Amino acid sequence: MIDKKNINIMIVDDEPDMLKGTCLIFKSLGFNPIGVSNGKMAIELIRRDSFDLILCDLLMPEIDGMAVLKSAQRIAPHTPFIIFTAYATIDRAVTAMQSGASDFLEKPIEVDKLNIILEKGLRQRELYLEKENLLNQLEDKYSFDNIIGKSAPMRHVFDMVESIASSDSNILITGESGTGKELIARSIHARSNRKLKAFVPVNCSAFPEHLFEAEIFGYEKGAFTGAAQRKTGLIEFSTGGTFFLDEVCELPINLQAKMLRVLQDQQLRRLGGNDLIQVNVRFVSASNRNMDLMVNEGNIREDFYYRLNVINIHMPPLRERKEDIPLLSEYFLNNILRSSPKEITGFKNDAMDALISHQWPGNVRELENAIERAVALSRSDKILIRDLPNEFQINTIEGKQSIEGLTLAEAKQLAIEKVEKDYLFQLLKKHSGNITRIATDSGMTRRNIHRLIKRYELDPNIWR
Repeated sequence: MIDKKNINIMIVDDEPDMLKGTCLIFKSLGFNPIGVSNGKMAIELIRRDSFDLILCDLLMPEIDGMAVLKSAQRIAPHTPFIIFTAYATIDRAVTAMQSGASDFLEKPIEVDKLNIILEKGLRQRELYLEKENLLNQLEDKYSFDNIIGKSAPMRHVFDMVESIASSDSNILITGESGTGKELIARSIHARSNRKLKAFVPVNCSAFPEHLFEAEIFGYEKGAFTGAAQRKTGLIEFSTGGTFFLDEVCELPINLQAKMLRVLQDQQLRRLGGNDLIQVNVRFVSASNRNMDLMVNEGNIREDFYYRLNVINIHMPPLRERKEDIPLLSEYFLNNILRSSPKEITGFKNDAMDALISHQWPGNVRELENAIERAVALSRSDKILIRDLPNEFQINTIEGKQSIEGLTLAEAKQLAIEKVEKDYLFQLLKKHSGNITRIATDSGMTRRNIHRLIKRYELDPNIWR
């Protein structure tokens, strides 16, 4: 429901009686109009204040309605501008609309027509404001305000993003799992000239090879069994925007070759099709693996790698930016508390020391999960070390206490838990949380692996 009294409408007319009468009509409709008697004053007010709609007479001495329209387009281009005209000047009113006016209204005013034009103009303004609000939310969500870090490595990343966002060069973001590679990719998109178009993320490890090509490139009707109609691929869908290839190192060699044409020429061919389709896409890729090593081993095509890696951004692991841990911890704590009834004011010193000294193999994602767990378990106004995951408590016992007072069985159990936990950490990191690969590498059953994961309260998604 529109609050009409808060709608700022300017009415411009050099005829005093017409101006007074028009203002009275608007007041009877519940609006609070501002009457202006000449074009010069109208332009000054447009510069000074914000209006939701402008109704302006076409024929006025000195500065006419066309001059006011021209100034309004320059100063407030998204404010609906309605021409107010007599029957004899309708042709000129049409010309004004061709020059950017939203609509025109004949004198004398018919209230029914006025209501229709007002509704149309105010809806136009509302849609513009909604669009602006969404864009602002997008920029806020993926601004540096939500990518926390004051350390030198992170300041370098922020500077890189600022410098390259407006370019169309392909970008490769490298770094361990959980360092925020996709968040940086989205920030680049949000700061680019492509921000009004789609950001399309694709995890290269999530698609079976036979489905990947069809999803990425699309297909023509009859290209394969079940292809009942043409389908636009994800690259084609993202034209004008940004295409994000997450875990690009998992892309099979034969698909790398097919991607080269798109990377080189911005052209693709749908499955089962003959025509080359022109696209306009910026490619941003991410990998948690050593891409140079994979090239040397023959798992990544050299030409494919160099097309992706025009600009490289390396995301530092959390253990290399420990000064950011208190900032991140407070940030995650405040975010979690927004949906929690608990009243927690911060961290005990020993808990924060434990967070800072931890190596964080799962990086920022692991830290966020640790804070969420701590909030759930906390029974005090501060996060205590006992609220943190088991490994923090084990490390504290090992680092600050001797095993005096423990039975041999207790000491052995403590050592076993530490070895199991460290071993599982390394496997999860090595295989990006893939349980099947961990089972093959370790010789353990999937059931045993899941049991250990549950026991030590680990989350494989941290490494994915």
